[in-house]
Amino acid sequence: MVQIRRSIRFFALLMTVIMMITACGKKSDAFVSSEKEQTETEKEQTETSGWNDYKKEIEGTLTITAGEEEVTLGSLETNGIMVTLPAGTFNESVEITLKNPDTAPAYLEEEMLGFGAPFEISAGESPVRLLQPVTITMKYDPSVLGEDLENGALYYAYYNGTNWEYIKPVVDEQQQTITFTTCHFSLFSKAKLTMDQRIDQYVGNAAVADWAKEQANTITDEALNSAIDHILKEKLKINDDSLTGKVLAGIKEDSEWVNMLNSVKDGDPETFNQNLQVLLGKKIVENVSESTLSSALGAITDDAGIEVVAKAGEAAGYLAEGRYKDAAKIIGEQIADQFMITKVGKFAVAAIDSQISSWKNEEIEAAYQVYKNGASSTVPWWGYQVEKGNFDDVWTQMGGAARQLELEAIKSQNQAREEAGMPFLTSEEENKLREGVRKDLKAQFEKRIKTDAEIEKKEQELEMIMKMYQEAGFLEKGRWGWDKEYELETRLDVLVHFKDKLLQDTGRTDIKSGSMHNEQSIGLEQLKTIAMKWFSTQDPEERQKAYEEYLESEFGIKMTPDVSEINGLWSSCTMTITEYDIGSPPPPKEESEEEGEELGCDLTSLDVYNMVKASLEENKDKPMPVTMEIQIGQDGNGSVNIIDEEGEKTPMQATYKSGTITASIDQEGTIAVFSGYIKRQGETITLSGGFEISLSEGAWVKGSWEGTK
Repeated sequence: MVQIRRSIRFFALLMTVIMMITACGKKSDAFVSSEKEQTETEKEQTETSGWNDYKKEIEGTLTITAGEEEVTLGSLETNGIMVTLPAGTFNESVEITLKNPDTAPAYLEEEMLGFGAPFEISAGESPVRLLQPVTITMKYDPSVLGEDLENGALYYAYYNGTNWEYIKPVVDEQQQTITFTTCHFSLFSKAKLTMDQRIDQYVGNAAVADWAKEQANTITDEALNSAIDHILKEKLKINDDSLTGKVLAGIKEDSEWVNMLNSVKDGDPETFNQNLQVLLGKKIVENVSESTLSSALGAITDDAGIEVVAKAGEAAGYLAEGRYKDAAKIIGEQIADQFMITKVGKFAVAAIDSQISSWKNEEIEAAYQVYKNGASSTVPWWGYQVEKGNFDDVWTQMGGAARQLELEAIKSQNQAREEAGMPFLTSEEENKLREGVRKDLKAQFEKRIKTDAEIEKKEQELEMIMKMYQEAGFLEKGRWGWDKEYELETRLDVLVHFKDKLLQDTGRTDIKSGSMHNEQSIGLEQLKTIAMKWFSTQDPEERQKAYEEYLESEFGIKMTPDVSEINGLWSSCTMTITEYDIGSPPPPKEESEEEGEELGCDLTSLDVYNMVKASLEENKDKPMPVTMEIQIGQDGNGSVNIIDEEGEKTPMQATYKSGTITASIDQEGTIAVFSGYIKRQGETITLSGGFEISLSEGAWVKGSWEGTK
């Protein structure tokens, strides 16, 4: 049983299954701005259309009183529409009416096809903002919309007093309904958008989302401060508040910080966490005096663990020898609390995702446009009546939209806390976060006022790129390997991500017109050429080869490192179990059956099964640091060694070709296969991929594999 526990201990360190296999082998087992849209509308008034004498779906006017309880107005079966008003929609009882008007304002045929009957919801003669989001569900008839109908083409339209705005709903194809929430009442309709208009909608949203993504530099401050405090005060017992600020400033002034933030913005907290360990150690060594730091390292007691004490002594020795880089590495990777490091990455990703998502919410975009331009009583845009630049009034009139932002922020942070093993926010913390949401939105509004020109520039760049993609046929279904079920927005996402990949891999910042690149930009024709090479083949190895050859010939960039560059120790690596299936627990064996047997790693043993399952449950989705050694010959064959905390190696046979590394181990039918891509990013070499381990009786474990050298 000692050997079983040793195997399971390795499991908990995420070398887990590899070590278990080895042991077993030994028998031990846009929303676009209203001003712009109105200008475009004035230019294109010749292409307007009416509603072709639509048939009313609501006879007369439906009314209901909204008060202290949730109420529903209309019926999907009878009226084709249902409006659900939650409790607290108004401060007092209000009579709500719903009807189909006799006529509706014209729309632009090159933008949309209006279908069904427009409907009007009101709460009296004056427009109002709602204190809670109201949910509206409408039936639609796909037979009247043509064979080319995509769910992504279905929108609801809102008339703002001058022109129609288009908002994306949730579409239920089986029930043939579209559903959306709104924080104001007005004239609404169902709409099928044209491809051109859908591209315009996408471009507007993407430009703003890109801007929001770039504003993430300060989002990690709070979590980062807590991590620095924890290392200095809890681990090293250095109680000097000024040092936290110095270390934080040092981190943010370091050129590596920008690259680290980009990994967080791309939703990759693992890479961020790996680099943060090293950078934290580096800045602590730079900002804490050698005498203070040496004393703190020497004062670490056995309470921190024997291994930590030993590492602290090693770091102190390096300081005395002037080997500051080695001392910093130990402090960052061994003294720092891995839980705190992981927390920073998780909270940062959650905060950034929440902020970017909020700007994709049309209610937030509308609130910003009102803040920027004002909304008079004669044209109460989105139901607002606010003077230009008055954020307090905007926030108050946002009503349900503001509440929704607060709830989403609380939900996002609680999810991150749950993943990090922390308790949910207290009521006091929730209130503090609500106030933080308000202050953060105000700061974003103020900052965006000053940077709208940048968003406009980004929008123009995206429009140019989308026009190229469209003219080259990239948006057509069934071409370039698109699955016919891919909606337009999905195809656009893939194409934009490819553009971003090209910019990142070449170290450029934008796409310009023309066929030549410079130090900052890539030519549009170059993007077109490499996109055609990439999407014309579905074979991953072939497309990657063509891509890398193009980058080397056009930009002089060699993405695939030579074996000499990847060989050696990789100390910044993680493995993460993402999913597993070890079947059902076996029945208990009779005591006589177990006598004299070595249980090894046989999952038919209930004890082993329970220990393995408990370890998998405990460690699932938790990145675990490991050390890896790669030794590949010039013929592309060699080995990958996973090294445990005691220095023991688990060797795997490995091959390396065209940037792809594959490693495997087979112990009596239990097979582990690791595969991944190794590429150069600036001066850094990175590895990313996955692993799959086939255990006995059809049991398996899968996960991700990341590393930086």
